[in-house]
Amino acid sequence: MKTQLLVYRKQGCGFAETTDLTIREFSNASAFDAFELTVIDLQDENLWNSDYDSDKLLKNHADISSIRQMMALSKKSKCIVLLPQNYIYSHEYGYNYSIGSSTYLKNSPLKNIISNFKESPIGELFLFSMPVCFGESKTNLSDVELSSDFSFAKPLPFGADVILESNASTVTAVLISEAFAATTLMVNNFVELSAIVDAVFPPEVQPSLTPDWLDEVGFHDETVQRARVKEIDEQMAVLNEEKKGIEKILSSYRDIKSVLCTKDSDLENNARHLLAEIAEVDETFEDNKEEDFNFSYDDTFYLIEIKGSSRGLKRQHISKTYDHVQIKMDEMEAEGDSRKIKGVLIFASQIELRPEERDPFPEKQISIAQRTEIAVLSTETLLRCYEAHIEGRLTSDAFKETLRHSSGLISPDAFGLHG
Repeated sequence: MKTQLLVYRKQGCGFAETTDLTIREFSNASAFDAFELTVIDLQDENLWNSDYDSDKLLKNHADISSIRQMMALSKKSKCIVLLPQNYIYSHEYGYNYSIGSSTYLKNSPLKNIISNFKESPIGELFLFSMPVCFGESKTNLSDVELSSDFSFAKPLPFGADVILESNASTVTAVLISEAFAATTLMVNNFVELSAIVDAVFPPEVQPSLTPDWLDEVGFHDETVQRARVKEIDEQMAVLNEEKKGIEKILSSYRDIKSVLCTKDSDLENNARHLLAEIAEVDETFEDNKEEDFNFSYDDTFYLIEIKGSSRGLKRQHISKTYDHVQIKMDEMEAEGDSRKIKGVLIFASQIELRPEERDPFPEKQISIAQRTEIAVLSTETLLRCYEAHIEGRLTSDAFKETLRHSSGLISPDAFGLHG
């Protein structure tokens, strides 16, 4: 099979060109239909970096986009994507004062940032959701045993079929369409690649040739059957478009729900969006390190801290919110601003656990919040408030009034949300 192997860097890729194997770097890829098969090799740990402050955009994202366009233009070539192992993803390139030079400031194993390849830095390669699970396994095929750090989550997306399973009954290769497949198996050399290709696209037994005019000869209810096939194709096209729309909505829901499991800037940006939507205020905000968000309503200035932690609520979180309230109060008094100030803490606790597994906020910390008149909302409550707001069960005014007149922990019941 005449094959094109696309790699990040040709030098040291572990493969050698042959009569049937052409190796090209991503930036120098040939049109897919010049080959029977194109293999996209993402198993180079040096590929997984980004100069951006993002875990969703590779440094070489332009090459990935170009490859996706080639895939879309291909009419006959088959394609296999070799997905990465648990490499370290480095991003946010900048000056590190502790070592006195520029370097990547953030480094995370891929298992911590990829749970769905559609939503990953290589997501452009997939038309629909492709969730995966972390966990090493071995898969036997032909005369080789291949390892994998990831496997495809079950059930598979609609339309995808299992090709290979590991000795742990996890899915390590899937057929996404008739000509497009993906595998999480680690491929180190040509022998292993050949084993993968044979398993994914086994050699076909060529049927005996029939003349082109044979389809022109009518038989029985052939006209009715062909019309039905055309009708089904049209229905599938409509359903596929509807499915894409639904998947886009579900992806946005996942982003909203991430307030339950994120911290730092990711949590701040997401929670700020939800708060602005509920309170019906401008989301634009310049973080001056005194608070994470603020807005005004009637005679009250709302000063909001947004924090997340893999641990629980601590006194320092309440104290920091209270300190920022005092600083702002002094500033407003000096400016002759007579508005009242309401301090609010939005907190995501034990973010690595499911919400139902998390401990209640400590009574001691809630008592401090009550004494200092700080309102405390869990991100679970914030999420339910947002849900109620978009469903018309919680008005903006009711939300802001509840915040203004509450101190300590505010439960969903305080907003009139009962389950």
